[in-house]
This record gives sequence, C-alpha cells and structure tokens, in this order.
Amino acid sequence: MDPNPGPVGSFAWKGFNWEKRFWGGAPQFNKAFAAANVSNPDGDGYVTLSLTNPTGSAPVGAEFQSTRQGFGYGTYSTTVAKNVNSLQKEVVWGCLFTYDPLASPGYNEIDLCEASAWGGGASYGESWPVTQAHGYWFDASKPPGQGNNTVVFDTTNDPVLTHRMVWEPGKITFETFAGEGYGGTLLKRTVLQGSTVPLPAKEAIHFNLWVTGGGGGDPEHVKPESVVIRDFSFTPAVGTPPVVASPIKLSAATTKAKGVNSTNLTWTGATGASVTLWINGTQKTVPNTGSYVNKFKGGATTSYKVCDAAACSNAVSVVT
Repeated sequence: MDPNPGPVGSFAWKGFNWEKRFWGGAPQFNKAFAAANVSNPDGDGYVTLSLTNPTGSAPVGAEFQSTRQGFGYGTYSTTVAKNVNSLQKEVVWGCLFTYDPLASPGYNEIDLCEASAWGGGASYGESWPVTQAHGYWFDASKPPGQGNNTVVFDTTNDPVLTHRMVWEPGKITFETFAGEGYGGTLLKRTVLQGSTVPLPAKEAIHFNLWVTGGGGGDPEHVKPESVVIRDFSFTPAVGTPPVVASPIKLSAATTKAKGVNSTNLTWTGATGASVTLWINGTQKTVPNTGSYVNKFKGGATTSYKVCDAAACSNAVSVVT
C-alpha cells in the first residue's frame, strides 16, 4: 500500500483505499447510484463499473472514489477496457478525474479521459457524436466553454485505452494511447497551462458511469453498459512533501425512538470555531463542539464527513 492509502473504505486497490458510492445526487439525471454497481477487484485486479436499468425506465449509475484526499502534483495513469465509440449517447463515462467539493469555484476537477455524446440531442445537433476530452474546470458556476479549459477529440474503436496525466504547477499534460501501456499509438496529447490551472487541495480521485438528462436523447430508457478499469497508478512529483493523514476522526451511532432516527456524530482533531459537516454530499456549517445529532424520519443510508479549513475526516456511512 501507499504510505498514505486513505482511511479504510469499501475495498483496497492499486495501493489505495476506495469507497463505492451508495448515496444519490448529481450528476446522474435521476440522482440514482448503487454501490452494487461497482465490483470488487477480480482475480486480475480489474474493477467493473456497471450502469443498470432494472425497471427499464430508471437507470442506476456507478461511482467510486479514493478515501485519500490531497494527491496533488504528480503523474496519474489508468488503463480501461471499453470501446468508448460505442457509448449510448446519453451515457457519460467519467474516466479518472480529481474532485474536491470544498475547493470552489472549480472544485479541483481535472478530467483525464471523460467521454460522452452528452445526449446527442437538439442542444448539440442531432448527430452530435461521442467524443473524448482532456481538461479542467476553474469556475463551475459558469457554463461549459466559459468555466472550463477543455480540449475535445474524436473517439476510436480501440477496445483498450491507456491515459496519463502529469500535473505540475501551472501546467497539465494529458496523453491518451491505444492499447495497454504507453507503447501503443498516441491518439491525443494535450498541454494546458496558465494561471487557471488548479492548485493542489484536498482532491480525491473518482471514476463514474452515469446518465445525463441534458442535450436530448432518452435518458430513462438507456440499456445496461459497463466499463472495466484494469489499472491505476499515481506517482507524486519529485520534491512533493508526503501527504499527512488527516487528524480528524469521526464516528457515528444511531438510535431510533417513535419512528425518528437520531445519528449521534462525534469527532476529534478539528480546529477552528466551526466545521463543515457533509451529509450525503450536502454541506452544513456547525459549531466545532465535537458532536452533532442528525434527526430524520424513515430508513436511509447516510454518509457523513467533517472538515475544518485544512483537512477532512474519514467518511462514515450509517444504515438505518
């Protein structure tokens, strides 16, 4: 394992710990995700993401993310078995990307190998094809083309692609190769640089497969699809200081009385007068007293995380 693999999550893979997404929300058009749509690593060390549609009219997406935060400058690489040219036009393959929900306005989103036709409908022209992209966001409050720096390129029919990204101060270099490793044909090399290149923060690494409701198409009735992620690696830049594990530790206990669930959250190690409490991806500022009680009716699966100005706790999931 890496010296800092991140807190224990759903599974360990390629030297790091990872958490399967079980909570709903963006970017899936109907907010449906399921942990069951992410496999554990198989005998070859491959992880499969499955987009399902069990009722035929309500697709369910898949996503997993590193529990470690704060990768920063270095070289990122992934090898994926998927002919992206065959993606249904409503499906988005969110190939390796970094993301920090606290790093506004761009959230440190760097997309190494995103692919989609983005609905392929009237908003983009009825014949809008599946394309791939290298790029990053510097202001997510602005629409595409204004808040991001992205280069779009054509897909191929290659069944396996390898992608590499080198993130440096003020510069990101992206490369996409045909086949496994860097010996195949270089399909696209993109160099983006300037003052808008993100600075390292508390970004985690994500992979997701989901359905967009924008751009036309028929998102409710997409057919099942899958992507097999064969490999992932991260090599920190030379001279990059080691990432120190977060000092914030979070725990939770739930009780139920008269139909009301009460989750008692307790934490240590946070600094400052207040902290940010994340509940299923939604943030709430609360006093840094070391405890908080979340009350709600009905059964639910809820994920919690506590962050101060410098770090975030481990994620804690509660099933009620």
